[in-house]
Formats: sequence, structure tokens, C-alpha cells
Amino acid sequence: MAKKELSDKARQYKPSTVRRLDTLSGNECAHPTCNKRLIAEDGISIISKICHIAAASADGPRYDASMTDDERRGFDNLILLCDEHHVIIDNKANETTYPISLLKEWKSNHEKKILELISNKNLLSKHPLALNNVINTIGTNIDDMLDLSDAETAPNTEAKIQHNNILRYEPIIREFAPYQTKLNKIYEVIEKEGSTKKQLVLHNVKQIYLKVKSEYKNIDEIRKNADIILDKVIEIIWNNIDSAPNKLEEFDQETINFSLMIVIVDAFMRCNILEEPPKVVTI
Repeated sequence: MAKKELSDKARQYKPSTVRRLDTLSGNECAHPTCNKRLIAEDGISIISKICHIAAASADGPRYDASMTDDERRGFDNLILLCDEHHVIIDNKANETTYPISLLKEWKSNHEKKILELISNKNLLSKHPLALNNVINTIGTNIDDMLDLSDAETAPNTEAKIQHNNILRYEPIIREFAPYQTKLNKIYEVIEKEGSTKKQLVLHNVKQIYLKVKSEYKNIDEIRKNADIILDKVIEIIWNNIDSAPNKLEEFDQETINFSLMIVIVDAFMRCNILEEPPKVVTI
């Protein structure tokens, strides 16, 4: 029974994940030589198949026992295919012919192609995303960022974590808070180059938080759902990053994740995400 529940959860896709898959499919199967459409000739019926790159259940092809079900149902582990190619790659007998590395290559190449087409058709804004400029700069200076020998202790970390009742993200915040000093230097470099302004990036992050925050009635609900709120904010920011016309440089996924979390935690420390603890009045 437990195995079935886990398998079912791995197939419960978030609506935002499905929208992202649909958008970046371009109504085409992701197999590099397939020209089959994913919407039927009536223009309404959906005939695409959401396929797991690493299987949703232990008896499926390319199953990775180390993955969580959230990772199995996450965008990075899903690929949209036509029915024929879905059947082929879902056949465990073909597991070695279609390894994870190959399917991820199909997915990456297809999404890059569709993003280029969308951008060229002017369906996306031609204006660059300021956050992408920041992430690119962090990635370019990754060796310096990783050197924390001269890092300063982030102020009020404990107070902000406790006030917002952060649980799941607590170790992440503690890990990334010391990078705040390094990020400030990155912002200074970017502002001197005229690429963007720190306050613009932080303002846009705060607007995303305020939109998510509006779903909750009061501070008690915010504190009760703080980790979920962070999940939602990060998901929206990821969608914005992926759809921006100024693509991230060819950094590996780990570098991009690391760079983004530096920005997210910095925004949290500045109270652009979640709430500011009440001021302590000293007499």
C-alpha cells in the first residue's frame, strides 16, 4: 500500500509544472526526429503524454531509488512526448537504449529550440530579466563566491527564522546567509556596469512574495505555511528565469541553483520575502 501511495504521488503533477511543460513543448514531441503534434486536429484534444525520465515507480524504466516523489514529479524529471514515443521509452526492455542522460538531452535541446522560437516571435518580452543578470554574474564569479574566508555573519538570522516559523528551509537559510556580503559586492559591480539595480531585483522579488502572501489571511497563517510560501515564491521565480529572453549562460544546474538560493536567502534576510520581526524597543 505504501509503495502505491508513493507511486501515485509521483504522478500528481502541479498545475504550474504542466503549464510549463506545455509552453516549452511548442506543441511538438520532444523526440529529436519526431514531428508529431501534441494537440489533436480539432485544436482542443490533448494527446501528449507526460513521461517520467526516471520512473515514477520501482518497476519502471530508469527508476532512481534515491529520488523523492517531489523530484520524480518535478519539471526536471518530466518530458512531453507523443503516444508512440512514450510507449517506446516507457518499455523497460528499452531502458538501456534510452538512458536518463539521453532523455535529458532531448528535453534540454527541445526546450532551448522552443524558447528561441517563442522569443523570435515576440511572444516573450524582449526586455532582459534583471535577476538573470545577477545569476549570470554570480555564476561567472563562482570561485570567489564559494570562498567564505572573509564572509561576515548575517545579522538577525535567528530572529527572522523564529519569527516566520521556518522549518524545512532553516538549514538552507543558515547555509546561504553568510553569502550576503559577497552578493552585495556582486550588486555593486552590476550597478556600476549599468546592467540593473539591486533595488529593482529586490522589488520584483517582493512583488512575487506579496502576491503569494495574499492567499493567507494573517501572520498566523503565514507562519504556519512559511515553507510552502517559500516553495511558491521560488517556483514563480524559476518560471520567470526560464521564460526570460536573456538566457542564463551555460552553467551547470548546480551553479544556477546555488546562485538563485543566494539571492532568495538575501531577499529573505532583507524581509523582501516573509515578514520582518517586530522591533525590540530598548529603554
